[in-house]
Amino acid sequence: MSLRPQPMADPISEASLAPGGRPGFRPAAPHPREQERICSLHSLQVLDSNHEKRYDDLTRLVADIFDVPICLVSLVDEDRQWFKAHCGLDARETGRDIAFCAHALHEERFFVVNDASKDERFYDNALVTGPPHVRFYAGAVLRDSSGLPLGTLCLIDHKPRQLSEAQLDRLERCAALVENELIQRDALLAERARATLQASIDPITGYSVRRRYLQKLSSWLDEYASDQTLQVILIKVQGSERWRKQKGSDFVDGVLQSLSTQLNENFDSNEMLKGRLNHDTLMVLLPQKQAVSGMRWSRFVDQPWLLHLSATVRPTLLICSASLVPGATTAHELIEILEEELHNASDWAPLQKDIQVADLTSSLQLRIQLNNRFAQALRDNELSVHIQPMFKCGTLALSGQEVLLRWKEQDRWVTPYQMLRIASHAGLTEELDIWVLRQACALLSQWQGSDEEFSTVQLPLSLNIAATRLLEVDYVDAMRRVLRLYRIKGQQLQLDISGTEDFMESPESLVAAMKVLISEGISFCIDRFGPENDSLRLLSLLPAKSVKLHPRWIAQLQTDPRQARLLKAWTAALHVLGLEAIAVGVEHARQQQVLEDLGFDQVQGFAFGQPVPPTDSYQEWLTNIKTAIKG
Repeated sequence: MSLRPQPMADPISEASLAPGGRPGFRPAAPHPREQERICSLHSLQVLDSNHEKRYDDLTRLVADIFDVPICLVSLVDEDRQWFKAHCGLDARETGRDIAFCAHALHEERFFVVNDASKDERFYDNALVTGPPHVRFYAGAVLRDSSGLPLGTLCLIDHKPRQLSEAQLDRLERCAALVENELIQRDALLAERARATLQASIDPITGYSVRRRYLQKLSSWLDEYASDQTLQVILIKVQGSERWRKQKGSDFVDGVLQSLSTQLNENFDSNEMLKGRLNHDTLMVLLPQKQAVSGMRWSRFVDQPWLLHLSATVRPTLLICSASLVPGATTAHELIEILEEELHNASDWAPLQKDIQVADLTSSLQLRIQLNNRFAQALRDNELSVHIQPMFKCGTLALSGQEVLLRWKEQDRWVTPYQMLRIASHAGLTEELDIWVLRQACALLSQWQGSDEEFSTVQLPLSLNIAATRLLEVDYVDAMRRVLRLYRIKGQQLQLDISGTEDFMESPESLVAAMKVLISEGISFCIDRFGPENDSLRLLSLLPAKSVKLHPRWIAQLQTDPRQARLLKAWTAALHVLGLEAIAVGVEHARQQQVLEDLGFDQVQGFAFGQPVPPTDSYQEWLTNIKTAIKG
């Protein structure tokens, strides 16, 4: 039998009925400070959070104390009531329009309904007429630290009840425990926010640290989209590690602090997006209207505290600027491209008065275009391979040849380093590795077919590969398939592996992977062995035949008289380990005798042979190489 009262005798038009289907029924009105209340609730970051044991335990305890089947911690959002804890009820939320707790928001302490089936406000409420069949409801208001109501700790029973004043007081004390948890959560979140902000700001310059800068840069690029051109300024303290060792971290930090002050004074600080990318580099992004062209960068080192230093201990700055139109790349990709171009600029930017200045606009635009073009170029075979010879020191007899990747775009050769970075950005590193492998094996197959004596030549063709790739079963299987396809023996390939420093602590997996391929005849050379991975222990464990010392070590022979002694010690150590020492990046033929005296076994570089496209015949290629050496 329905508990709903019979309709009045006088007919009431349907248009006058309120949302409950009867005269006068309304959901609870919004709180007078509704927007503030909602903002406070959301700031707690508790809505839709996972179950937390302390809240669940508390509702079970309260349900036992008051002997009710249901106890809830209910938080009233804009359109729903959401249950942080719900003892005796499976639902996690209900609509706000039928929520008893929404009415409680208007009360000072409690909201109590002794028998909902006889209450004019609730007798036909869906929570009364259907599950959970509410009859009794008592809610103690939960408030934030400023007193705004957020929801209730409420009791629900399937039968009518009444609570005494003592019981209501007890319910209020229980609600205070929940309030304390919420307020503590609020305080914890505020403290975390403060700590996060402090961790996101560099205390020396006041600029955002890298992680925070990337987040803000993403928002900036989205905001500006392609509406206008932006300016980028990068400032790097060259040789910062040397300065840290010689003069301490405070010296380098002082230089960066001075640079940040100069940037703030020369540009509108409020319109700049300022970041400290790492220990030695600052980056700012600013609108086009803050012109960078014509800037007198020398003022950045015209600081009294720097000028009093002698020229030998005065830091050199690398300052690069560029213009860009947002929308062509993501923030993460943009930072990586800029850092790569900044690194490259240190080799070609002119030096004047302790400053190298470079405009990276054209390089940046080309790199962004290349990122978008690379996948198509790879699949359309627009890339090519060149071959560079290696020679024995002293006799200059040919000792090997290395496959180098080449790509010419817009009449400009893209460097191999740039291509590897672009491939990584595009997720095409694996595809590129296999493409180079196929090109090398196709060339070996062609040379075998054109020269009967080629198979007797014991000079493997060298390919560059990252050490981590050797641990990938797919790559090893692909290599075996390609060798079988072109009928190439493993002895005809050598892998020049880079990135071995990643295995400094645990080289076992790399050693095992190398031995698998060695069993198939493939040999190994450790590539770009230098300051970052100079571990004799690691070299003693890796089953390689030779080591290519980093080109930077060879270049330092021109500027550092101590470098010769260091290189001689390294070549001697390599020989003790049974490894040949290869000097790469040799740009002057007059270095040949010096390198031989230092103990190098092989040389490779523009001074003896530039990378050239392969010829159809191996003998023809050999003739060209010998002619070039004689010339």
